[in-house]
Amino acid sequence: MSKILDNNHAELAPPLHEHEECWYLPLFGVYHPRKSDQIRGVFDSLAKCNGVSLNSVLLTGPDLTNDLLGVLLRFRKEMVAVTVDVQHVFHCFVVRKDQRNYLRFLWHKDMTYRSTLSNTA
Repeated sequence: MSKILDNNHAELAPPLHEHEECWYLPLFGVYHPRKSDQIRGVFDSLAKCNGVSLNSVLLTGPDLTNDLLGVLLRFRKEMVAVTVDVQHVFHCFVVRKDQRNYLRFLWHKDMTYRSTLSNTA
């Protein structure tokens, strides 16, 4: 989580005003079987509160993912193949200021769970 904040992929959220709407995304950690010393934070946008989840109220767009067969065929088509590490790409998008209250999450600043929770968006 500290890397996300250090890279300005998230920011401390300002206090909410009275009657201001917001949504808190549940955050949990996932371990890789071969990298037990690393934990990856995952936001659960399917989690429901009073029967509503963030995903259920978002507009859906076209499916932009490539099917695996097409990727493999295009990979073999040319003489040179290029790969890229997309480790940080999932946090590299800008959310309009008026919509940031719907992507809030809570976390412990020192990761010991003894400190107070920080309100982040």
